[in-house]
Amino acid sequence: MGRQEMRRKVEAPLRRAGLEVLEGGVPRPVLPVSVVGFALHRDPGPEDPGLVYYDRDEPDLVARANRGWYELASSCGLFGAEREFLLALPVHRFSARAASRHRRKQWRRVRLLERWDLVGAGCSISVGTHELGHPQRLLGFGAGLPGFSMLSLDGSVTVLGTTEQHGMAFHAVSCPGETESVRGRLETVANRVWDPREEWFVTPPLAEARGFSLSLAGFTTGQPGP
Repeated sequence: MGRQEMRRKVEAPLRRAGLEVLEGGVPRPVLPVSVVGFALHRDPGPEDPGLVYYDRDEPDLVARANRGWYELASSCGLFGAEREFLLALPVHRFSARAASRHRRKQWRRVRLLERWDLVGAGCSISVGTHELGHPQRLLGFGAGLPGFSMLSLDGSVTVLGTTEQHGMAFHAVSCPGETESVRGRLETVANRVWDPREEWFVTPPLAEARGFSLSLAGFTTGQPGP
């Protein structure tokens, strides 16, 4: 996605929803976006920040969910100075003709503004059409239907928004990079011998996985890949 297109289709609508995209400021190494969702596949520990769930037919769902997300994000330590954090945003433009690589995401540093509507306006931002014909959204599937990944600047907590069969949920996981499920996925990505034809898809995530895995105490990446 070109710079002007990114500003028009991603940054401008996000700002209207109350999220300012900042230039740079993404720490390194950082847990790859492609593996952060695996943090959900773990048994909650005694210090797990928590889970917030809402039924789809609850009254004032968007307003209640916005408050629930903010309270969870504040209590678990997602926000840095001036309410900044990392948000997974697309690298390339969505389109009906786009290959899978065009849907890869990367971390961008964002700031939560004074007036915001994450679950409503944020989850409704359209970024194009899927090759199967249905609309694609930036942070989910429509108002009240979240689908996003967030990470604190120090990597100590992730907040994931998910749409369930009968409702929606926000999950907060402490130290996601140290969970067994995420470490396992990092190891798989870093050690797999990839077919050269897959290089267009895996090279950025592969580099990120290897870079992050080296920062984990006691974790080795094994044999070098392609």
